[in-house]
Amino acid sequence: MVSSVVVGVLFTTAVVISIFASDYGLGNGNFELVEMIAPVAPEAAEPEVREQRPPASSSSQSNIPTRQVNMARVDEPTIAPTSVSTAPNTALARPQFGQYKIGTIDIDTGTPGGIGREPNTSGPSTSTLGETLSKSEKVEPEDTTPPPAIRKPAVKPPAISKGVLNGIAKDLPKPNYSATARQVGAQGQVSVQVTIDETGRVISANAISGHILLRPEAERAARGARFSPTLLSDVPVKVTGVITYNFVK
Repeated sequence: MVSSVVVGVLFTTAVVISIFASDYGLGNGNFELVEMIAPVAPEAAEPEVREQRPPASSSSQSNIPTRQVNMARVDEPTIAPTSVSTAPNTALARPQFGQYKIGTIDIDTGTPGGIGREPNTSGPSTSTLGETLSKSEKVEPEDTTPPPAIRKPAVKPPAISKGVLNGIAKDLPKPNYSATARQVGAQGQVSVQVTIDETGRVISANAISGHILLRPEAERAARGARFSPTLLSDVPVKVTGVITYNFVK
């Protein structure tokens, strides 16, 4: 029995070895070991940097604005238009600064050197202004009638002074002696400065001396005085002077 078992084991071993021996002969001993490595992603190519060069400067002639006609600007008050029209203006006025040339189209070219000038976008263009004028305003024909002559007012001569006027008065009312002034014993002379107009009437009276209680009545009497008109070169003038009153108790 032991022999049978040994023989069976040997037989089985021989069969197994024969099976695996067939696989060993496939390689012939020339296999190369290859390491499985994940493929390396290609590096992103850096973008090519190209040096930006400024555009070649054009000739000086391309920097000069071009105008169809040599037309004055609206901000030139020294140049008056020769005619008035409501038709819109299709041409641009000449630039304010720098040189310009006459061409077939209107071109505004601005340069750092200041040769040209950028179009003015802050306000309406010349053509827009002309269209607005033709739509909203009616240009009246120029009035050639000369303005009327201005008449200067006649210069009135200044008032003249004649000093004391009591002797030339046509009517000189007497002042009232008030009871209050009598009771306190107010008396004496009161001088009143008066102004007489061209007709001889007193237009102002102001007491300049005398007792304070006597002044109001003296001024009231002076306003009622009348004088003859005073002429200077046959022209009536105002007169200033003094009227005196004596108050006696």
